[in-house]
Amino acid sequence: TTFLLLNEDSISDPITAETSERKPLGNFSELGDLYGQLYPNIIYTFYMMGKGLFNFDKSDSYRKASHMARATFYSGLMTTFLKYTVRAPRPDNNKERNSFPSGHTTTAFAFGTVVALEHEWYLGVLALGGAALTGFSRINDGRHFLNDVFAGMSIGVSYALGTYFTQFGQGRMYAFTPIATPQTIGVNFTASF
Repeated sequence: TTFLLLNEDSISDPITAETSERKPLGNFSELGDLYGQLYPNIIYTFYMMGKGLFNFDKSDSYRKASHMARATFYSGLMTTFLKYTVRAPRPDNNKERNSFPSGHTTTAFAFGTVVALEHEWYLGVLALGGAALTGFSRINDGRHFLNDVFAGMSIGVSYALGTYFTQFGQGRMYAFTPIATPQTIGVNFTASF
């Protein structure tokens, strides 16, 4: 994400412009848009809570529901904070200043990463494939730049991994947080013991 931000004019913007002009996804971009609108995350969370409620792998189901809810909440909170702090214009409308990072992509990758961590590998591949479709659809539709999508992906994956490892009490925790303001672009490193 940082590399793409630093090379915005030479890499991110041209790829975004070409993709949104060609629209290689056609009508499939609607599926990516839908996948990134929290529906999979909410359905998964309530399904796992229901499974636990009816005593099917009670503690494991509740843990999975909690993992999805926390990963979605934290990544969504970070994305919302960045959107309204950075205030980057969207590629299709300069007056909308909430492009960075992509919220749809954040949500989709939080979902995909939780499924990949908690379930069989083929379900993880499908879930992450759907997340990739979501990210590409945001560029295809001209709603986000490439760097917005990579930032959303990074946030979704990071919070899903972070909440996964903290639920098992892994002792030391490390976090990398993107920093993007008009004056600064970089990464913040935090450690807790």
